[in-house]
Amino acid sequence: MIEKVGAYLGFCLRAGKVVFGVDDIETYKKKIYLVIADGDLAENSFKRLLKANERFCATLMTTSAGLLGELLHKPQVKAVAIKDYNLSKAILEAAKDQTQFKFYSGGNN
Repeated sequence: MIEKVGAYLGFCLRAGKVVFGVDDIETYKKKIYLVIADGDLAENSFKRLLKANERFCATLMTTSAGLLGELLHKPQVKAVAIKDYNLSKAILEAAKDQTQFKFYSGGNN
């Protein structure tokens, strides 16, 4: 199933439906449906991502350390946002039972 998540992220990349990085996610003006943070993301950056995520009312998913960059074939990437509703829904469905992915619901995880 982890391969499915990678495939859906690849579709998002090819369709131009990805916002890369905490800075760009914070300043993005349109709707975002899913935010994905890597486990290696720094604590302060994660806090900034949480604030931005609250503004969009999107789902926040975290991955195990280094997995996001591996799935995107871009090891330097630590945070992305998905702009397409259907692709974000498909990613969530493929990731829901995988131990490498956690869903943030606020408070302590």
